[in-house]
Amino acid sequence: MHEIDHFKPLIEKRLGSIRELQLIERGFSNEQKFKMTIDENDYLLRLSAIKSIDSKITEFELIKKLYAKGVRCNKPIDIFSNEEQESVCAVYSYLPGSDAERNIASIPEEIQYQIGVDAGKDLKQINSLSRDTKNWKERKWIKHERYVSRYLRQSYRFKNDEKVLSFIKTQYDATEADRDCLQHDDFHPGNIIINEGGYSGIIDFNRYDWGDHLQEFVKLEWFTWPVSKAFARGQIDEYFGKRCLKDTECLQISVYIAMSVISSIVWTLEFHPHTLKHMETRMQTILDHYDYFERVLPEWAG
Repeated sequence: MHEIDHFKPLIEKRLGSIRELQLIERGFSNEQKFKMTIDENDYLLRLSAIKSIDSKITEFELIKKLYAKGVRCNKPIDIFSNEEQESVCAVYSYLPGSDAERNIASIPEEIQYQIGVDAGKDLKQINSLSRDTKNWKERKWIKHERYVSRYLRQSYRFKNDEKVLSFIKTQYDATEADRDCLQHDDFHPGNIIINEGGYSGIIDFNRYDWGDHLQEFVKLEWFTWPVSKAFARGQIDEYFGKRCLKDTECLQISVYIAMSVISSIVWTLEFHPHTLKHMETRMQTILDHYDYFERVLPEWAG
């Protein structure tokens, strides 16, 4: 709590006396997160290294735009650095409730579906923001090549990895995006808040990116479908208008999922090796379903 102590005088000068401060330990973010109470209002406070100040300001402004568009997310309140210029502090409103990953299974399926519908509405709004650049395809490939290089330096290998790598290489041309749209890039039940049995909102935009909106459905494959098929169906139905996905969309999503197999292995081995067994279980389910990408139809796409 030492770092947050440096910010307390600044926070209280700008927002009022802090009545309660609670560290939020869940998640993999490099930031420090706190639930803060001032008067009767709860806030989310995020502390980041000062080197990230430009991206944190950009993130803050993007979330401000999304909130104005009606996306149910943390309302941006304030952002500032401390006097020593060591850290940046972003303050948002606090979304009440708990993450869907831990609680949605206890909710009736029809309500899980509706929560997915509400989440799908927000995802469409997030992806509706775009920018002029259209270099997603090039950026994504460069990033993938870095992951492949790191994967090949590891001693770890998974069965038929050459099939997956070949599929990505031969089918990558399918990933052309007509615009660079805003991606949440971590849209799954762990970042969905439910409260009183309903959808409360989406959190954690710190991995935001720009590019193909179909990239968002990689996390649905890894994290949403295994947790709640009803939620996933609601999200998909709302996002795509209850239509079946086109063959081209299925191929694009399948390429991104294949790429995510490589990046997930690298990320797990380098940062959270203790979770490898859990990751392998889900990875094998994906590889079996796609028959090492001899098949390109997601189970949830029909």
